[in-house]
Amino acid sequence: MAEEANEGQNGQPEGAGAAPVQSDWEAKYKAAMAHSREWEKKAKANQGAADELEKLREGQQTELEKAQARAEAAENEAAQLKASQERAQAVAHVADAAKVPHEFVAMLSGKDADELAEQVERALKLLPAYPTRTDDGGTGGAAKKKDKADKFFDGLFGE
Repeated sequence: MAEEANEGQNGQPEGAGAAPVQSDWEAKYKAAMAHSREWEKKAKANQGAADELEKLREGQQTELEKAQARAEAAENEAAQLKASQERAQAVAHVADAAKVPHEFVAMLSGKDADELAEQVERALKLLPAYPTRTDDGGTGGAAKKKDKADKFFDGLFGE
């Protein structure tokens, strides 16, 4: 019974036998770290070989292939710029037609004028419409009548 009380969770005796279990884990950790470092060295060596292979392939490309690659990159950039300009024009057109700020339309995700117009219509249906004021915020009442003091000051200052 005393022996059962001294046994740990693994069924191994506690006390003197506990130290080897700890060293087993340390040994496994050290072995795993060594294995990891080996693979890290191999990966670095492979990366160097891959870089050399890429340089070799670039060197083997003919001038025509290099020019074609540059032309393709330029065409892609031109297409992106054209699409950006077309979207900017569509944003301006839709914003002017809907009488909303350009920034509002630019935030929408539509790619062409039709999609943007549809999104603006849906947004305007969802947003509350506030009345516009035409009197610059005045009271809307009749003009104030001039009293004697106002007439006096007008006479002094020549209004």
